[in-house]
Amino acid sequence: MRGFSKIVKMVVAALVITSVLPVHAAETDRKILNKDARSTNTVPDDTTKVNVVDISKMSREEYERYLLTAKIDTTRKDTMMVAFSVHVLARPKGDRVLLRWAPDEFAPWYLANKYGYNLLRINEESVIDTLKKGMLPMPLETMKQHFAPTDSLAGAMAQMLYGKGTGLNNAIGNDGAEGIMQVYEEQQTRFAYAMLLAEIRPDLAEAMALMYIDSTARKGKEYTYYVTTNIPRKELTMVYQPATVKNVKTDPPHFEPVITDSIGTDGYSTRIFWPMNPMYSSYDIECRFNGGEWKKLNKNRFMTLITYEDESVAQNIYENANLVPGTYEYRICGYDSFGEKSNYSKIHKVEMPDILPPTAPVIKKFYVERPTENTILADIIWEKNNIEPDFKGYNIYYYNPQLDSIWVKLNDKLLAPQDTTFRCEVTYLGTGRVTVVALDTLDNASPSMPQELFIADFTPPSPPKGLEYVMSPTGSVLIKWEKSPDPDVAGYNLYYANDTTHTFLQKAGRMTRNTMIFDTLKVTGVAQRFTYYRVKAFDYSGNESKFSDILTVKRKNYDAPRPCRIDSTWMDEERVYMTWFPSSEFDVDKFYIYRRMHGDEFNSLIGVYTKDSIRNGRLHISDAPVPNRQKRYYYHIETINETGITSEPSAETSFLFKGSTVYPLAIKIGAGYRADDDKVYIGWDISGLTQEMIDDGAYICIYKMWSDDDIFRHIESLSIDKRNTIDHHMKPGDEAEYRVRVRSKNGKISPYSNTVKVTVPGKEK
Repeated sequence: MRGFSKIVKMVVAALVITSVLPVHAAETDRKILNKDARSTNTVPDDTTKVNVVDISKMSREEYERYLLTAKIDTTRKDTMMVAFSVHVLARPKGDRVLLRWAPDEFAPWYLANKYGYNLLRINEESVIDTLKKGMLPMPLETMKQHFAPTDSLAGAMAQMLYGKGTGLNNAIGNDGAEGIMQVYEEQQTRFAYAMLLAEIRPDLAEAMALMYIDSTARKGKEYTYYVTTNIPRKELTMVYQPATVKNVKTDPPHFEPVITDSIGTDGYSTRIFWPMNPMYSSYDIECRFNGGEWKKLNKNRFMTLITYEDESVAQNIYENANLVPGTYEYRICGYDSFGEKSNYSKIHKVEMPDILPPTAPVIKKFYVERPTENTILADIIWEKNNIEPDFKGYNIYYYNPQLDSIWVKLNDKLLAPQDTTFRCEVTYLGTGRVTVVALDTLDNASPSMPQELFIADFTPPSPPKGLEYVMSPTGSVLIKWEKSPDPDVAGYNLYYANDTTHTFLQKAGRMTRNTMIFDTLKVTGVAQRFTYYRVKAFDYSGNESKFSDILTVKRKNYDAPRPCRIDSTWMDEERVYMTWFPSSEFDVDKFYIYRRMHGDEFNSLIGVYTKDSIRNGRLHISDAPVPNRQKRYYYHIETINETGITSEPSAETSFLFKGSTVYPLAIKIGAGYRADDDKVYIGWDISGLTQEMIDDGAYICIYKMWSDDDIFRHIESLSIDKRNTIDHHMKPGDEAEYRVRVRSKNGKISPYSNTVKVTVPGKEK
């Protein structure tokens, strides 16, 4: 039912789009306003008092004027009102004005048919004339007298107006809400068809009170027309759209569609297409064949009752069937809402091709000849009784029904129409069927009845070479090989075995015309890891070659390998070292080594080791992490097989890797007593100090050993940038040795400097 709703929209759009001069209509609206009329033309604001109109005291003329100027009060909050329109279309002809109108949808159309339409005309002096009051559709009995019983469109009009539809109460009682929708769709369908009938025939529009001819309009004068209804406002709210025209003679509607075509796949029909145009509701399609007389193809006016989601590409479609080859020319004219006929469109030409094939030839006999041991020739003899004017020649085709379903052409060039014999080499073909195909100039073809050509061939082809394979993770195996050099090879058979010592069996259904074939292997829960394949070639005579070389296919292993086990670990100042017992599976491909520091959440992949790293049955791994004296490093390994399946992580092993604890520094110290201030001065020089050592928190440590002591004791720590200090604890007669080294906050130290001895002179007695 969606389609009919769209048709209603299209019909109303046709009336609205073709309305004349809306600007003039607006100006006329202002001209006809009665200063004394009490209306609600202006939407009031909060301070405006709305006038109340008492229509019970109005005359018919006053009420009609009120209808033209009254507006819906949009400020009222106590009611919800839906306004419907009557759209008017006017066409001036000079001596008369044609008028057409249509309501929005079923409800106002149904009530207007009950209460009637009023036709008002306003001239240039703002004088209102009531041309027609209470216009109602023609009664059913009058229709029966006025229209012929065979007039199907008139019968359809009577059905739309007076036919009984589904009762609303009955629909509600039986089907509930769904019944209400059925009634609504039925009503919209009746309205749509009624509007279409009014579009097709002006006499039906007049009979439905949807058209009027104003024969009293004066030439050259401007008029504004309103069509109002007598529907009480308590039943429906109506607003009215005027049409303003100047009564001068107008030309017929101009029609210039772009016509396209397509030829049916049956070769006997054609379709023509042209864009939908809301100005035209129906069409006449005319055609002439090979330059003859024009003939109208449609008995009744043609219209396309289809809808499109995108109206911008909507197309009318007309099909012309049961055609013969030749030239067809089409032209179209349209009928608008007034039933006026447009000009004819430009002529569109369609060439219908010849699809009639020539008569088929008949094969009479074959002659097979063996001029040498390895050469077989065949003569194919046929006849064709009727040679058509457009017949152009023959092609010869062969196929072996036992081995192939493909017809192979035997001749390189098209054989001439007068030929009845063809010789060809069939050494590599074998016994098969032959047909002779006759063709015309448009390549219409007629084959002869196929006949059996018997050829004995006992030479097998050479075995295939170059077998290789590609295997997917799911077990699909693509096996391919080189094309056989023998020209009579018809295909290949695939054979398999689970051991090279077993008998190779042919794979059921594994025959191919190509040089590749697919097979499927089970890849889980299978102990057998290898499957072996061989291929044989066969020719068109059924001879089979020897086996190809064996192709070994290794199944993918989807069982996870066992994890590695730690064997031993050690470290020096530069690296950490580990040896692991690797997984024993044969298809292990690589090992992933992971490391993390204590407290870290994630492991880092630090290396990928292949099977080449296994020596003496162990996997040897070393690493040089950043030294850290507070946190341990943890290591584990995952094993990956050739399929990409990984083992569980191995057990972890850990190291507290401190790295090198000695700074490679050269420190030279000097010290001495100065008599002038009675103090011992110590100074030093450092070679090899780096910024990295400074960033590590390196500092200077001073060591001292008294003459009566046997060890150096730490006496002072200084900033790394210091290069001298004073020993304030030396007294006259004291003797001590000094040396220096560098330490860092993370525990690293440098070698000691050289040792110097200082003696403080004693006091003179």
